[in-house]
Order: sequence, then C-alpha cells, then structure tokens
Amino acid sequence: GRSPDSTVLDAKVTVEGWTPDNFDGEYAGRVTLAQALARSLNSAAVRVGEEAGRARVIATARRLGLSSPLSPQPSLMLGAFETSLIELTAAYAAIANGGRAVHPHAIRSIEAADKPLWLAPKPSAPQVAQAEATASLARMMAGVIEGGTGRAARLDRPAAGKTGTSQESRDAWFIGWSGDIVTGVWMGNDDGAPMPGTTGGGPPARAWKRFMQ
Repeated sequence: GRSPDSTVLDAKVTVEGWTPDNFDGEYAGRVTLAQALARSLNSAAVRVGEEAGRARVIATARRLGLSSPLSPQPSLMLGAFETSLIELTAAYAAIANGGRAVHPHAIRSIEAADKPLWLAPKPSAPQVAQAEATASLARMMAGVIEGGTGRAARLDRPAAGKTGTSQESRDAWFIGWSGDIVTGVWMGNDDGAPMPGTTGGGPPARAWKRFMQ
C-alpha cells in the first residue's frame, strides 16, 4: 500500500533488543521510501519491514525465487541471511520482468553434430508480484544509480540496481539491469574475512558498469 513518495522516519530504532545503525552512523529524519532505498538507510528499512510484517517479507522473497533459509528475525530486513548470487540476481530479474518469475539455468542445450540431444525446458513465468508494485520499485532502484549509493554504476542509458554491504564488509555486491540484461556482481574473501572500506557502491558497482558497457 505504500508508494515511492510515502515517508518513513529514519531514526534510531530498537526491535526486540536489536538496534541497527546506518552505515555512516547518521540519521536523515523523515524521508521518502525512494530516498531511503537510494541511500540504503537501514533504520528506515527495518521500520518498513516491521510495518509490512516479517512473514509477508519472507513470503515475497519466496515468490521472487529465494529458496535459501530465512528466519523471521528483525535483521531479516537487512539481508542478514545468506543466499547465493544467482538466486538474488534471479529475484532482481523478476522485478525487471514486471513481476514475472525468472528461473535461471546454466545449460540451454546439448547437441550432437546433426541434432539436439537435449533442450532445456522452457520455464513458466508466473506473475509473482504486482506489475504496478514492481514498476514503482524499479523506478526507485533507478534512483539508486542516478543519485544514491550506486552512482559508480551509472551508464549512458537507463539502468536500475541496488548496492549491498554485509557486516564488517565481508560481502559487497551490486545487482542491476539495463534493457534486457540483469547482472549480479559479488565480491568477498573465500574465508569470509572482512574487506575494510569496501562497499557495494565501490568495486562491485564499478565492475558491473564495465561489464554492462
């Protein structure tokens, strides 16, 4: 029921004894949802998620294609649970696809010299989210690149996406699309060691831009 122009309070919030901080430790006060997403304001995201309800957040993630374990904890709103890059990129693809599910696969076909031996079945694309809602979200994600945390990914054509940085910069990613190509970039260490100073709006966004160009 919210729109990109709806407002939310970005201020310190505590849920069940857990108090998330914004990345820079500062708070913006009352902002629109579009501004909150563009600036990756954690406290605002938690407030919106709690308003929607954790069970509904998880149900939406499932419909978009996330099958990794998710638990109804307050930190769910900030992506505290691990998933794979391909799952997350496919979920973004569903948003880019007007709310229709996208099922990624690695092999299109296996062919002999004279005939195909196997073809990947054409996946169904059921409507898993409202087209109007995903269109609004896509516009908000365009704002991430135009003037938010994803400015380093800006192209010379329309694009939309989102940055992500996990605690202590153990993971940094940028996922987005332009035209009919959806691309996800993740950076991290094999042993999960922190990457001080690295954010999704830094090297991952720049790598995404180079690939998309």
